[in-house]
Amino acid sequence: MRRGRTVRISARPLLRFGRVAAVGVALLSGCGGPIPTTPMESPSPPAFCAPLPAGSYARAVTDAWIPGCSLAQNIYNDPTQALGPPDAAGSGPDHFSGFVSLGFGGFITLDMGGCVAAGTTAVRVWQVVGEEGVTLYGATRPEGPYTLIAARRPCGHAPGAGRPKIWRYCDFDLAEGGLSAARYLKVEDGELWACPGGTVTEGPDIDAVEVISTRDICTDSPAFCPPPHATGSL
Repeated sequence: MRRGRTVRISARPLLRFGRVAAVGVALLSGCGGPIPTTPMESPSPPAFCAPLPAGSYARAVTDAWIPGCSLAQNIYNDPTQALGPPDAAGSGPDHFSGFVSLGFGGFITLDMGGCVAAGTTAVRVWQVVGEEGVTLYGATRPEGPYTLIAARRPCGHAPGAGRPKIWRYCDFDLAEGGLSAARYLKVEDGELWACPGGTVTEGPDIDAVEVISTRDICTDSPAFCPPPHATGSL
């Protein structure tokens, strides 16, 4: 979310690959060094991929990065606030709750806990108040490779009556990036306004990532599903 005067720059979406399974989130300090935080466990992926129903939400954070110039002023820096259903509340600029501000070029990588399938509109990213652009990548393994699904998509659709007025969203289909399925989704700042920008909520303010439609992965992409009598999930 952006307030006040700042300078727009032109830049490609930034890509940093997620790290494997249980990792500490590295938030860069002002000097550029990593600051270790409490590790957040993500289930180790066995051999197969369990399809997710619509209405599923991100279950774990596998990686995150926020630049030091944004960390120095942002006050909503906890990546785990993007887990579960949308729950952002409060008022600005410093009485909000329930989201993480990505800052300039920052990202979070989320484990959905099962496979999201391509087809129609598959994934909804919830953010708060503004309409900052969001870039989305997908992968079937936490270590990648990550495939770009869409870059710098405006993320400011209002959900309508019955939802808090501060909530906003944008939708993605994995097929936009040529993916048939993904378990790990990397949500990255697509606004790319240089920091510091004079706010405490620099960059997209991510509240949740939701599966909003599915198809039968086992029929359309059998390689992601177990053979008869097999157990486990990717």
